[in-house]
Amino acid sequence: MRQTRDTSQQSRFKDAPWFPKNKEICLVGGAGGIGSWLCFFLTKIGFKVNIYDFDTVEDHNLGGQLFQQRDIGQTKVNAIAAIIGDFCGSRITTFNERITSSTPHHWYSFSAFDNMEARRTLFMNWKESWAGCPDGVTAIFIDGRLEIEQLQIFCVTPINADKYEREHLFHDSAVEEAPCTMKQTSHTAAMIGSLMSAFFTNHITNTYLGETLREVPFYYEFVVPMNFTQSEL
Repeated sequence: MRQTRDTSQQSRFKDAPWFPKNKEICLVGGAGGIGSWLCFFLTKIGFKVNIYDFDTVEDHNLGGQLFQQRDIGQTKVNAIAAIIGDFCGSRITTFNERITSSTPHHWYSFSAFDNMEARRTLFMNWKESWAGCPDGVTAIFIDGRLEIEQLQIFCVTPINADKYEREHLFHDSAVEEAPCTMKQTSHTAAMIGSLMSAFFTNHITNTYLGETLREVPFYYEFVVPMNFTQSEL
């Protein structure tokens, strides 16, 4: 487990309504195309991250994920921790392991997985976290799904969790596998990491202020070639 040190480099946005006040911890499952960029953005704006992934960096990961040549052969979680430390010294706690039903639960959970089985495990863990939520805190599960030029994001709270589980959690066998040469680009991966972070800051703003002033969509989709966006609240 590796943990980097905090620094104070947020003077340009420290008065934003979502600026972390309570040392919020975000649990991120997956440190690949989505997770590497997501961790970068979350920590850069001041949130603390616990990141889980059991994989190592390979050459083909460099095109779409936030890794460098020197990271090849390293665990993804340690590589991303080092990168974030180099950029801003923000804190990230790493776990070089799979998410399982025994993984500690957290009410702020992010799915950055590329398979439905892991996504479901993290979601079920997140549901178990509801009972431990502090007063005034609404749990949120943000699920990112990524293709080479298309992204989808689900922002799930206890209010719409049943709908998400019923309509959007299915078996991996129901998902058509994209060719290896049509899976991922860095610009789309960075985009989904940025948007997931932005939707989370909207959620945190509403939490801090005690009222719904910012929109947090249940579903958001963007298709790059057609510049097409759709969302559902």
